[in-house]
Amino acid sequence: MSVDRNSDSELDDLLRIGYAELLQPRPDQRRAVLDALTDGRLASKRLSRPGRIRWQRWTLVAACLVALLAAWSWRTTSHDSFAYGIEDVPQRLAEVQSFRLRGWQSIRWENAQKQPQPPIRVLMEIVVERPGKFRRTLLGMSCQQGQKPRISQSVMMCDGKHLWTVDADNKLVHSRRVSRLDALLSTETIAQNAARLAVLGPPDAHYRKIGREEQNGRWCDLYEGRFSSEWGAISVARVWIDPKNGLPVRVVRSQVDANGTLSPEIELTEIAINVPLPEELFRFQGPEDPKLAAGQTEPPVLFVAPTAGGSKEDDGEEVRCDVWHALRISDTAALVIWRRSAPTAKGDEAPDWLSGITMLALGPQGKRELRHHWVYQSKSPDRWSWSLVVPADGKPLGQAEIFLQMRAPRSLTSVGVTPLSFRENDLRELLRAAQGLMLPRNSAEVSLPYLQAVARKVAPDSSPRE
Repeated sequence: MSVDRNSDSELDDLLRIGYAELLQPRPDQRRAVLDALTDGRLASKRLSRPGRIRWQRWTLVAACLVALLAAWSWRTTSHDSFAYGIEDVPQRLAEVQSFRLRGWQSIRWENAQKQPQPPIRVLMEIVVERPGKFRRTLLGMSCQQGQKPRISQSVMMCDGKHLWTVDADNKLVHSRRVSRLDALLSTETIAQNAARLAVLGPPDAHYRKIGREEQNGRWCDLYEGRFSSEWGAISVARVWIDPKNGLPVRVVRSQVDANGTLSPEIELTEIAINVPLPEELFRFQGPEDPKLAAGQTEPPVLFVAPTAGGSKEDDGEEVRCDVWHALRISDTAALVIWRRSAPTAKGDEAPDWLSGITMLALGPQGKRELRHHWVYQSKSPDRWSWSLVVPADGKPLGQAEIFLQMRAPRSLTSVGVTPLSFRENDLRELLRAAQGLMLPRNSAEVSLPYLQAVARKVAPDSSPRE
């Protein structure tokens, strides 16, 4: 995601430069104003000077004070002096206590004659209440060529202690107990990944400000972006941002048809930030699962199944790459926990578990190379490896997504994952729990200070030091 510089930002710079002179400390001018005020008080006791001169001096002092106060007021209270832009949205969403995104998603399809049919509208919703509660709609689709798709919807919800999945008829599909850490990790995955994608699209989406419009009684900056989906379709998105708080107000996304017309894709009609959310949103309201109700054992501290992955057939063999999570260690480093199918060894040499692997950061700056350091190398396709990565250009990761690309003789598997941010205490606890579940018991502790020290060594010399 990147933003073009426009005439509004240039005007802001000119105004800022012009007012900067008024805001500079001027001891001589300050003394002159104080002297004038003192002279004014003395003049009330001794009326030796002509009244005309006294009032001229007071008029001059008043004019100076009004100008200075106006400049200071403009500088500190006007939203035009400092306004959030669309580039602030991911960070602002990561800072709020709760949010609710509701709207519609349109499913396109064609009949047997390849004629476009009216899209199918389905409800979409993402609700987050930190630190460990969420609700999210899930979409499934099955279709045969030329026939109307069959849409199945489900809802996943978590109240911080339990996780439920229910179908469109509110029938329980799956449930399990979750730990505090597991609920926290799942909530932040939705808040920092799914919500961002729903609002802004892919991390490399390019936006530019095209004007201002009123939405729900608020004047908003309107941004427009164009980007490609995984399957090559072109989308055009419009996002209305409240410049006072940097948060989205409305999102409309359309897909460009072959003839250049726009078809609806996503519309977020309700975006509520930091509003009270009823507990019923995060709990299953049907009959309890007997197994869940009778369960007395504590849930695992973390659920270590893959959250992203891909596999392909290559020369009759499965080529697979899975990612558990990526954790942001600092502004310029992330820990990626992943595994892959076994590489082919060359002769008597030991297999190279990085062979065919490319790690990239994809974001507003485009594709960026990542430097790699093994924190733990499992040397097994069934166990997790830990890799520390830093941008080779020495710049912060920003809002980039990390991609692992695994190239085989006849295939390319690509897996993307968002490096998640956590408060320091939560991050330390997550690292300890993950190490206890994934690494050998005799392994040295992989602490946050250790990872940050390694990141500084791996980073290029030109990168900023912490």
